[in-house]
Amino acid sequence: MSNQENAGDRPFVMVLALDLADQDSSGYAFDQAMRIASRIDRNDVHVLYVMAEDATPERVRESAELLQLYVAEKAAALAMRGPQRAGIHVRCGDSAKEIAQLSADIGADMIVVGAGKAAHLSGLWLGSTAERVMAVSPLPVFVAGPRPKPRPSHVIVIEPPCPDCVQQRLATQGRVWWCERHSENHHLRRHHIYSYQSDFPFAQHDSAILPTGTG
Repeated sequence: MSNQENAGDRPFVMVLALDLADQDSSGYAFDQAMRIASRIDRNDVHVLYVMAEDATPERVRESAELLQLYVAEKAAALAMRGPQRAGIHVRCGDSAKEIAQLSADIGADMIVVGAGKAAHLSGLWLGSTAERVMAVSPLPVFVAGPRPKPRPSHVIVIEPPCPDCVQQRLATQGRVWWCERHSENHHLRRHHIYSYQSDFPFAQHDSAILPTGTG
């Protein structure tokens, strides 16, 4: 059988990294991983929990049983088509390294991890497990978490022109743009710094440049 035929028979393989100590992030990750798996005809999902380096064999066995129970209960609660096959893995060590290593060991196509906070690109992943996994694994990493809360819409309000400013420009043929009130520092120094108007092309002048125009 050719390599192409073998590749065509190969299922889509996903690594789902859960943190049993963080039910929120694990829940987000599991839900999204199952939704992805339900849309792919042939797929395997390998669920991984990484423990501390010094975890005892007894703690590892307990965690494996707890992970199996968690996966079974979550799958039943979702009531959607899951993966064709599921694997349960418990490893000890650095979480990012072990997630990336398992993904390489089984030839995964995708990694799913959870986030307990809403995603904000400006700083969500700084120092997080997801960021560190992306730094060492060439695979796409899907970060599942709560939707960001929508920010209140900001309506830009444009004020109408000041009639006194308009009159000042007409009276001075554009040499003075602002009325006395809008010429005050607390108005112009925050927003409008300088204005100048003349025939085009601009005439060269030696007048002093003032915040309110030329004088």
